[in-house]
Amino acid sequence: MKKILAIVLALVLCMSMMVTASAETELKIYLFGQAQNMDKVLEKFYAESGLDIKLNIVWNTGADHREKLPLLIGNEEDCDLTFDAYWMNMATMIKQDMYADLSSYFYNDEYPGIKAAFSESFMAQVTDETGAIYAIPFTQAANDIQTIFYRADLAEKYGITIDSLESLEAYFKAVKENETDMIAPFGIGGSRAMYYLELDTLEKRQQNVFEINGSGTAVGMEFEVAISEDNKTVLGAASIGMPEEDFANFPAPFNTNTRSERAINRLTKWAQYTQPNSVSEEDALNNLFYTGLVAAVEGNISGYENAKREIEKIEGAKLGVYVYLDGLRNQEPGYYITTGQTAWNFLCVPYYCKNIDAAMKFIDWIFQSPENHDLFELGIEGEDFVLNEKGEYTKLAPANLYTFPGYEMTWNPNFIRTNAELDDEIKSIVNYMNNPASYSPSVLDGFVFDTQATPELVNAYAAVSAIQSEYIRPLMHGAYGAETEAKLQEYWTKAEAAGARVIQQAIIDQVQAFLDAKNK
Repeated sequence: MKKILAIVLALVLCMSMMVTASAETELKIYLFGQAQNMDKVLEKFYAESGLDIKLNIVWNTGADHREKLPLLIGNEEDCDLTFDAYWMNMATMIKQDMYADLSSYFYNDEYPGIKAAFSESFMAQVTDETGAIYAIPFTQAANDIQTIFYRADLAEKYGITIDSLESLEAYFKAVKENETDMIAPFGIGGSRAMYYLELDTLEKRQQNVFEINGSGTAVGMEFEVAISEDNKTVLGAASIGMPEEDFANFPAPFNTNTRSERAINRLTKWAQYTQPNSVSEEDALNNLFYTGLVAAVEGNISGYENAKREIEKIEGAKLGVYVYLDGLRNQEPGYYITTGQTAWNFLCVPYYCKNIDAAMKFIDWIFQSPENHDLFELGIEGEDFVLNEKGEYTKLAPANLYTFPGYEMTWNPNFIRTNAELDDEIKSIVNYMNNPASYSPSVLDGFVFDTQATPELVNAYAAVSAIQSEYIRPLMHGAYGAETEAKLQEYWTKAEAAGARVIQQAIIDQVQAFLDAKNK
């Protein structure tokens, strides 16, 4: 018996040692893009966090991540956290029960970092009618201010102050006529191309006309919905290419097809200043603007710091910023009316994840203190950045400078630091963007279009999206020129036959149901 007991005790001790040795949890995290010099940040995290957690981050391109994610989760491959978004696969994945309900980790004293960073009002955008939460939202502001980045040194050279669309065009003309080493004044790329230029979505929101994100795969070809002044009734829904009568009940001056008009008259006008074969360009910012081949690109104010750093690598080059919506440029309080989701980027946990507690403990740690958050967003203090007495940061320039796409894991309205080195004009724009008083709520806040509501809608959505993909690039690039109107008619004929009217009716029905529920 003594021998048996000794053997049993030895086995118990051995098993205990094995459990102790394997207590460390590896979290496999799927993101897109790339961080730089992250190893040093991870080493500091491992040394100071007190968590028995190691991170294994898998980086893909955005396109690969979007394509591979459904298969990865469907096959139940190792994954503890993954980036997703409504503009990727998130709506479909949630509908298919691919993500775990995380609601028990929010508003929970055992997760003080999450509780402090993610309020109930902020989480309303991802909380369904049952109280389930399938995604963690990341954003700093309700909107990223839309801009044109341009070569300020060239604007000075030609004596042009860019403060209107007319002066922007004068700048483009001067560059086109004189900068013979450049391939074009204005570089565009991808399917978005000229996405912001003369886009009237914010003006429309003032009149209760809202774009419905997720009503097609093509950004710029979404449906729009008009709602009555009393916020109770859907007046209509319509999209680019559709007949004028579909817009008849929209409020003036938007009771005609303004989406088509923009494509026919405005994008084709600006196309004369874009590079040849723009339709095949994927990344105008990195491939054309930073290399000195074009004099301007579209951008967002959140990208200013990187753009300034990159453009100044060109001898004598300086970065200029033009905010081309009057209300934003004039920083009018409450001008930006929100709609739908206020965050565009999310982390999700697969439904089969065995390390969900550890994954949420990691997220909780990031938001337990500004110091923890700064480590992952900015790097090592004193090496990658320093803070001034106002809490503003200055990036340093070590050979192993840390960079990380914060919108995938660290952006949060309660953890925003301003770059101390921004000039007064840019700092003013950034502070306006981050100020809650700059935004006004809309009747559609919290609405998400369910593309999976019925089998008929699923089929129509897939078919119309495929047709849109044939036309989106030439349209947004203004590349059809004088044939644009005919091409739009051709597009709509195909889209209508493929089920666009099914999507239209589903939008009307879902928005009306959403309004009815709010007005009970």
